[in-house]
Amino acid sequence: MSPWPAGAWTGSAARSFYLRSGAIFAGLVAALVLIYPAVVRSEIGDASFVRVMILVLSVNGLVDYFFLGKFRVLLMADQRGYVISAAQIAGTVVMTVVCILMIRAECSALLVKGAAALVYLLRSAAVAVYVRRKYPHVSFRAEADLSAFSQRWAALLHQIVGMICNNTDIILMTLLLGQNKLVEVSVYGTYNLVGYGLSSLLTSVSNGIAPSFGQVISLGETDVLRRSYQSYEYLFFMMVFVAYTCMAVLLYPFVRLYSLDFADSAVYVRWALVALFTLAGLLQTLRLPGLTVIVAAGHYRQTRGRAVLEAAINLVVSVALIFRWGIYGVLLGTCASYLYRTADVIVYTAKNFLPGTLGRTAARLARNLLCAALLTAGGIRFVPLDGGWGTWVLSAVCVGAASCVVLGGVNILREPAEFRSLLARTKEVLARRVGGA
Repeated sequence: MSPWPAGAWTGSAARSFYLRSGAIFAGLVAALVLIYPAVVRSEIGDASFVRVMILVLSVNGLVDYFFLGKFRVLLMADQRGYVISAAQIAGTVVMTVVCILMIRAECSALLVKGAAALVYLLRSAAVAVYVRRKYPHVSFRAEADLSAFSQRWAALLHQIVGMICNNTDIILMTLLLGQNKLVEVSVYGTYNLVGYGLSSLLTSVSNGIAPSFGQVISLGETDVLRRSYQSYEYLFFMMVFVAYTCMAVLLYPFVRLYSLDFADSAVYVRWALVALFTLAGLLQTLRLPGLTVIVAAGHYRQTRGRAVLEAAINLVVSVALIFRWGIYGVLLGTCASYLYRTADVIVYTAKNFLPGTLGRTAARLARNLLCAALLTAGGIRFVPLDGGWGTWVLSAVCVGAASCVVLGGVNILREPAEFRSLLARTKEVLARRVGGA
């Protein structure tokens, strides 16, 4: 008998759901290809270039829905989300290196984005090969039992809301800004390149944890859930604040070097954008521990109204502020929506799954935020803004090391028992992995 007797049914249901979702996404891409070139025609004469760029940029989403999604569901269900995370981290690193090399070689934007899409395709192919070899008995072609995905449309709504929140800024700037709107979009894209890469890496870590929490919740092991979550949150908050301390200190000199050869390089280098992008990324990723538990418990229907409210706040505040403050207005709208949703996720998780933990979470946030603020102030003062890429890399190493030492040291001193518990849990997981191998 197959060790996965229901594998065919679940795999087929996942495939069916992702194909339907992919059809919706493809329709939206087609509409964008038809409409968007007309909106920016006054600033870019070549509509064909715009259409091809949209198609290239949509490759990730199309591959995810039509090809990779069903494999992700299977790996997460079997608590092998780390395979997806490892592939995503490796792909991000390779993509970053390839893009930097191509940009320095003065390749066209279309070629750079095409290369990034190719890296994503190769990453997806590697995951597919792993799944086919690891689960040769699982069929994605059998008759689908959609009851396995009873909350699929609620989950899709969350995905759509996420897409709205992640793309509202660029759409609003394109439609509502006056002259030089595409310059501002380009500036936004440069900063977002760093912000998106950092949040993707942190999200990969979170995604690898979710299946373990799902199993604990399904078994009703409240004490195990509490202990596991506390260790996870303790470690993850340290990682987040180290990452965004580095971003706050290093993003300004990075953009300065990145845009050095641009004719309008002065337009790109702005401390206000460094602050707003760092704040937005921090607010978005601090929700991930709580969101991991919510997703693991399958609370899609229960939280869909909250997700829709997040998108509404983003749209309303951004539109209200964009005419007065331009790019800063849409970023303030993003920060406002992220602040609401992150606070909501933390409170919802504590109330529904981990009663009595909200005070400790607040203390951890305050402690790490204070340390990060002091490190950022010192880093901005001492990190040189001039110099080449070698100077920047050396500065990045120093800032990263200092952030790890200070944030790690403070958290260990404040919660030594939690640190010892985290070490013991890490040794246990490693031993289990080695034994399984």
